[in-house]
Amino acid sequence: MAADDGIDDEELVLGDLLNHVLDKGVVISGNVTISIADIDLLVVDLRLLLTSVESSLRRGLGQSMLGAPSSEQPR
Repeated sequence: MAADDGIDDEELVLGDLLNHVLDKGVVISGNVTISIADIDLLVVDLRLLLTSVESSLRRGLGQSMLGAPSSEQPR
């Protein structure tokens, strides 16, 4: 029975973490460069936004992603 209690606690912690991440949002960014002989062949700038739809709309991110000014409501 003690092992089951540990699993339940881990699931609760993971659930709380996921809830917090989706509520607040997380941005992950990085750069990837492919080069040969010190000549850059490909440079990629990566940015990942992980958040819930409700949180992004609350902060006005939904309108900016659709290309509408943040003061206007999307149609």
